[in-house]
Amino acid sequence: MQEKLKEIMSNIFDIPKEKINDSTSMKSVDKWDSLSHINLILSIEENFQIEISEDEMSQMTSYKTIKEILKRKL
Repeated sequence: MQEKLKEIMSNIFDIPKEKINDSTSMKSVDKWDSLSHINLILSIEENFQIEISEDEMSQMTSYKTIKEILKRKL
C-alpha cells in the first residue's frame, strides 16, 4: 500500500518516490496546491477502490496522515 501511495504522489506532484516520507506534506511540496490535492484524492480513491469523506479529505495534508487513513479503510 505504501509503495502504491508513493507512486501516486510521485506522479501527481512530480517528485521522486524516494523523497516521499512521513515528513512530506502540503508545506514541503511546492506543487501540492488545492487542485493537485483533489487529483491526489481522486487517484487514491480510484487506485485503492475506496471512498474518502470530506472530513478525511481535509485531514489528508501529509503522507503520514494519508497512510493512516488508508490503513483504517483497507
